[in-house]
Amino acid sequence: MNSFKFISVLCLTGLLISCGAEEEKQVMPVKQEAKKTAEPFRFHKAIEVKPGLTLDIVSWGRGSDSIGGYLILRSDSTHLSYRSVSDELKGQVVDAWNMDLDTDGNPELYIQSVGQEKDSYLNMYIYEFGDSGSSQQIRFPDLNSSLKEGYQGKDSIYVKDRKLFREFPFHAVKDSSSNVKPAIRKLEYTLKNNSLQFKEIKEETEGEAKKP
Repeated sequence: MNSFKFISVLCLTGLLISCGAEEEKQVMPVKQEAKKTAEPFRFHKAIEVKPGLTLDIVSWGRGSDSIGGYLILRSDSTHLSYRSVSDELKGQVVDAWNMDLDTDGNPELYIQSVGQEKDSYLNMYIYEFGDSGSSQQIRFPDLNSSLKEGYQGKDSIYVKDRKLFREFPFHAVKDSSSNVKPAIRKLEYTLKNNSLQFKEIKEETEGEAKKP
């Protein structure tokens, strides 16, 4: 009788160990797979344009922090339409947002990235999405020669009163040893017929403001 109990205990113990080992084998690959899947992605943001329509913005890449790729996933759960847009990316994505700058009823998606050099240089990736799911890339215009003079990056992009603005410091004289505080240039961007234009906004000085 005692031998029977001893054998029963051994069998039960072996069964429990076997179940525990099997459970461990099932859990371990799941953890490894999750870690492996997340590794190449650097940025993700989900933007709900309207109920049922969401844009997921993802940046990814391996082997370099200054170049990679971006991916825009358009999920229209209302019409069961799912599309994507992808291209190469310079710098690292710092923000993404949507707005209707030309007020045509079709939202644009703006993706902002900065370079990894000593000074941060601005890159913008802009798309307009139609109701049918079609997309059109909008070129972000380069600075002209006069605005490039003294440009050292460190741009600030912001939206105010449904308008898109860009500010950046500049030195009138290229002298890295100068202790003079840099001035600020301010640009306002407008969108018409999927063409982005800008103009420089010059702040009025105190003397100019008093002129009749």
